[in-house]
Amino acid sequence: LCCSCYLPPFDVGMGNGVIRGSVSSQELLVVSPTSTREPSTTQSQDGLEGKGLRNWLASRRSKKRPELIGFQPTVDFLNVVVSPHTSLETYVRTIIDEVMRILNADRCSIFFVNEVRKQVSLVGSVDLEPFSMPWDKGIVGAVACGGQIINLLDAHDHEAFDPSIEEQSGYLSKTLLAIPVLHALTLDQTIGVIQVLNKRGAANAAFSDSDAIELQKLAMVIGDSFYRQRWKALEAAATANDQHSAITSMLHDHDHERIPSSTHLQNRMPSSPDIRASLSGAEKLSEAGLAHPNTLGSLKFDALKYNSEELVAMVLVILLHSSCMDSCDVPVDCLKDWSMAVKDRYNDSPFHNFYHAFAAFQFTFFQISSSDVFSTLSAVNGFGLLIAALCHDLGHTGVNNSFLIRSHDELALRYNDNSVLENYHASLACQLLRQKKTAIASGLVAEDQATLRQTIIRCILATDMKLHGDLCRQLCGISSADQFSLSVIEDPAFAMNFCLHASDLSAQVLDWSIASKWERRISEEFFNQAQQEISMGLTPEPFMEFELDDPRRRGKLQRDFIDFVLVPLWEPYCKMIPSLEDCFGNLISNRDRYDLRTVNGWESEEDDSNEDLLPPSKLDK
Repeated sequence: LCCSCYLPPFDVGMGNGVIRGSVSSQELLVVSPTSTREPSTTQSQDGLEGKGLRNWLASRRSKKRPELIGFQPTVDFLNVVVSPHTSLETYVRTIIDEVMRILNADRCSIFFVNEVRKQVSLVGSVDLEPFSMPWDKGIVGAVACGGQIINLLDAHDHEAFDPSIEEQSGYLSKTLLAIPVLHALTLDQTIGVIQVLNKRGAANAAFSDSDAIELQKLAMVIGDSFYRQRWKALEAAATANDQHSAITSMLHDHDHERIPSSTHLQNRMPSSPDIRASLSGAEKLSEAGLAHPNTLGSLKFDALKYNSEELVAMVLVILLHSSCMDSCDVPVDCLKDWSMAVKDRYNDSPFHNFYHAFAAFQFTFFQISSSDVFSTLSAVNGFGLLIAALCHDLGHTGVNNSFLIRSHDELALRYNDNSVLENYHASLACQLLRQKKTAIASGLVAEDQATLRQTIIRCILATDMKLHGDLCRQLCGISSADQFSLSVIEDPAFAMNFCLHASDLSAQVLDWSIASKWERRISEEFFNQAQQEISMGLTPEPFMEFELDDPRRRGKLQRDFIDFVLVPLWEPYCKMIPSLEDCFGNLISNRDRYDLRTVNGWESEEDDSNEDLLPPSKLDK
């Protein structure tokens, strides 16, 4: 559970206080295990445990804490919660483990209380995904609003019980204990709630008043650090720019609409409908000036409309809605650093740059979100495929393999003239995974990390154009869409390789307004390489011999590229995945435009603007 990505509930300027109510020892409600719907406000006069709880609360209120000696947390627990450097994710996990240890509980959940939004937000649990709910809803809401300790023999008997979470998770709640986490200094502000479920041991075992005391002692120990963690979240959101605030707010606010946890537990990629439903709840993207969520998962997305920082923010969004962050336990802080590091390792080439990388990354996500074919991939393979998409041209030098080999470049010598750039890209991608700040796979077990690395390397190496013919022939050997779906299960490596190869060659299957901009960029990059080769006494390759202001020649080269390279790929691929049929339609439409350009040249009426024929260096971004 990547809890630190759900800090955004606090991105609206909140004050220090949360729930303001009188929660003195006399007013704190203790509900003993009972099957009645109405909580009892009294304890048996002979109940020593109830008397002990009241005495302990009174001593706490008066700042006398003698009972604390009885609570013996582990050294590791204290080291984690006390340290100001502990991430929220680690902090919450540590508390959950300690609570379950000392209470012998089967489940534990940690909630933050947000007064401004009037919400209670789950930030950590054993098996639930983070979500928000109104602070007056459910038993947790009753604790948050009333500052009450609630202890039930059967949670279903409480009037505030909300069955929706139980229905979603499939986990049956029985015994329940929930306590408020109070502000460490004032003790009259509820800043969070700890809820435990189902006492382990004998059948119908209940949480005792002693359990409530122990949990309150733990809450007192963590009170200061709990407030600090919450305040750090508030500070981070308050200083973030509007785009990142909206991104992280979206990550939290719509989390309950995302893919149910049962999907993740199968260790598979989510289905297309699940991803679409997840995206439909992410309206805050467009409010922040970023891509509308539906556009981010469609053919309409234009990476060149955004700056690189905006695209970095959208990396997190795609990995969230593809379920990779949860399924692969991705540390959010690492993911942010990794996304920036990937961006920084791309060079400023006209075409092979971070914009192209993100375009391929987005198109891979589009394929995953538009067809259930890829839902049979394991979560680790799907994560690896998306990483490979964003990193597939990492460190690209703006020239091709042929140039590097013919010029005896150091990279060609290093990789023995074999898939030179692709080996280099894969190596850089794997190096990032090994660095502590960018170790986004650190949440996976060693076996899954090895699988992830193999997937990344294999997918990136498959983008070498010398393998294009083999991939197309292999695809043409598949007779139907059903057989292709079966092949994804039997040979996921081929499906992932082809998916990324198609994404890498997707520029001309987009709308003309987008495709024509990519043609300008690849033309300038080819022209630049040809000039370098000429200066070195080398002969440029035929498809690079043109002038940038020669629309007929450029039109012919692009038309031929479509005819001889793209059509053999996209025609059979769209038959295998019918949801991609618009790609082939766009490709043919764009091909006709380049053909007209070949005939009519610069003044062709089909061109929306002469700007389509200018290199990117002569255009405003």
